[in-house]
Amino acid sequence: MKRKSIFYALALCSVMSVFTACEDMFDLTSSSVQYENNHELDSPADSLYSVVGILAKLQGIADQTILFGELRGDLVDESVNTENDLREIINYNVSPSNKYYSYRDYYSVINNCNYFLSKVDTTVLVSNQPVLLYEYAAVKAIRAWTYLQMTLIYKSVPFITEPILSVADSEKDYPYYTFEDVCDYFIDDLLPYLNTELPNYGEINKIKSETMFFPVRLLLGDMYLWKQDYVNAARYYAEYLYLNQLGTASNGIRVGGISAQTGDVTGFITTMSTDENITVIPMSDSKLHGTTTNLNNIFSATDYNEGKRPISPSYAWKELAESQDYAYKQGTMIRHLSCGDVRAHRDYGTEKWTDGSYSPNRPQEDEWYLVDVESKYLVNSKYSANYSLPVYTVGNVYLRLAEALNRVGESELAFTILKEGVERISIVDGVFDGLYIPTAENTSDKGIHARGSGEVALNDEYVLPDYAEFKASSVEPTLTYYLVNGTYYEASTGVVGDTIVYITTYHSEDEGEYGMYPVEEWRNPDRKKDKESPDTLIMNIYPKNYLVEKVEDLIIDEFALETAFEGSRFADLMRIAIRRNDPTYLADKVARRKGDTHPRNEELFNRLSTPDNWFINRD
Repeated sequence: MKRKSIFYALALCSVMSVFTACEDMFDLTSSSVQYENNHELDSPADSLYSVVGILAKLQGIADQTILFGELRGDLVDESVNTENDLREIINYNVSPSNKYYSYRDYYSVINNCNYFLSKVDTTVLVSNQPVLLYEYAAVKAIRAWTYLQMTLIYKSVPFITEPILSVADSEKDYPYYTFEDVCDYFIDDLLPYLNTELPNYGEINKIKSETMFFPVRLLLGDMYLWKQDYVNAARYYAEYLYLNQLGTASNGIRVGGISAQTGDVTGFITTMSTDENITVIPMSDSKLHGTTTNLNNIFSATDYNEGKRPISPSYAWKELAESQDYAYKQGTMIRHLSCGDVRAHRDYGTEKWTDGSYSPNRPQEDEWYLVDVESKYLVNSKYSANYSLPVYTVGNVYLRLAEALNRVGESELAFTILKEGVERISIVDGVFDGLYIPTAENTSDKGIHARGSGEVALNDEYVLPDYAEFKASSVEPTLTYYLVNGTYYEASTGVVGDTIVYITTYHSEDEGEYGMYPVEEWRNPDRKKDKESPDTLIMNIYPKNYLVEKVEDLIIDEFALETAFEGSRFADLMRIAIRRNDPTYLADKVARRKGDTHPRNEELFNRLSTPDNWFINRD
């Protein structure tokens, strides 16, 4: 459907009818709201119905958004059961006849947001509280999120901030905005509402209503992250986590038993919790109760698809999960299991699809992973019994914080989020333009990586990249001396791109090895005291961006392990490729979906090496 026909259809639709005729799951019975039979957006009752109507519209774009975000990535692959519409997305050749092609439903959300924002009276007070201001800010956030998702799918889209209510409105020429333009606009649009509370209607269909909205701080963090303003991205992610006192340890899965005879894993214990959810798009549990999601029938073997799932997890995801080391402590012994990161068992149960248990027993020859055979295995637990589709979780917000921190030179802190974990965030004056984010009350095994890889703090293989790895790929160092604050230091030096110096020993009263602290130039070394020898100066200097990119690689792998199949994978890969000015980064990942046992898909690699081919062509 062409752009003008979409807008023409919007003009013919009654916007208010959406507000007053909600889906069944959004039927409201709360005694705390007095309902009024009018269409003026100047009362709490009308505001409630209007916002809930917009939430119902969000349900219409949920599946499409997740599929475009996941199927274009490297964590899923087609199977013999893949329908053509899904296959086209996977192979980046979406045709106009594809049922996911149109952005009409996105503009349905946006048009309803625009109508609400143009009509609502934010001066209305209840008990001296500007109650409609909460809804006003929430709807602005919904509109911002919707536009960002569209531009990540279609690259550039008509940008409209007023409701289309007439044929004349539909025929206007609107400017096209890319994700960069969208971020610029909505940062300014949202900043005034940074501290505005989210609406709270209690529970709707047993779901906390506040989780149905988008926190402004997190949207700002996302937009600054896309703009490569990492200081502000870190600021807003950290502020949200601080204000809500959220740590890294609330969700995961661990080995529950080990056979004394064979040493094999005999079961798993999950610590999955709905408290992990910050923002969700709630879906009905059945078509009788409203709009349902079809993601379970796409990602899992079910009765509906007769055990023939259309989309399979990729070999690349399987290999990544299996390559992780699971560490645990047995008495005084540190042991390691070959089961890999057990979030793979959380995300896909390995028994037959009729059994929802977390069993490690796999079909012969890993049939449940194969993408070229029919299989009655693999139930994606993220959609098999959960009708709330995740947008923001504690885990993915911490990973975005780590991504931003790493790019402002706080690689060690970013890695701490992965390994040791953060009990809570403290905010004090410091290097981030008045904001510094240290870890506090670290636990021994509660980092994001520990959600699937055991007691990671005990794992001496999961560490910051060391200089030896860099040195092996660099020029042969030469020996020299540098005078720093009156002390001569013996240093190994090499040049790779920017000037680098790696200080190995120093000459003073106490000699010793130096720690692993990154700085960009030797002229500005990071100086820290050794805990065991307070008089020992710790210095270690890496080439510019060496450690940053190594930690970033660990973060993007952690995104794959923690947020697989949630719809963010393509965006994560695209951000890194744009940041490194290297489209082949994304192209190579996607072209290697089938893992190391298969050759790279060169046709797909060549196509995706041109960034314009990342998006769905709408013209």
